[in-house]
Amino acid sequence: MEEKIKCPKCGSEQITADKKGFSGGKALAGAVLTGGVGLLAGTIGSNKILLTCLSCGHQFKPGEDQDAIKLKKQQEKEAQAKAMKSPAFWVFFIVIMALFFWLFKGCF
Repeated sequence: MEEKIKCPKCGSEQITADKKGFSGGKALAGAVLTGGVGLLAGTIGSNKILLTCLSCGHQFKPGEDQDAIKLKKQQEKEAQAKAMKSPAFWVFFIVIMALFFWLFKGCF
């Protein structure tokens, strides 16, 4: 099963991918500071993919979303396990079950 790409910040699946290209600003700054060799500065960071969430605007690199999803799932599992060990959970569970059986005692 293939998981969809999700925003690590808000969890939205509305993601767009942008490929960085040649930067004229970097090239101009490099040329002014170092001469003709500085024109190569315009290629720094080109051909890299950057994902942008259309819901919240968060920008991230491919792969960062999967790490965040795995971490979030692990944290949820740990929280559920901790809640199941709590005495308050079991008291609540027993009260709800007793109420359920009391309400439907004529049906059994």
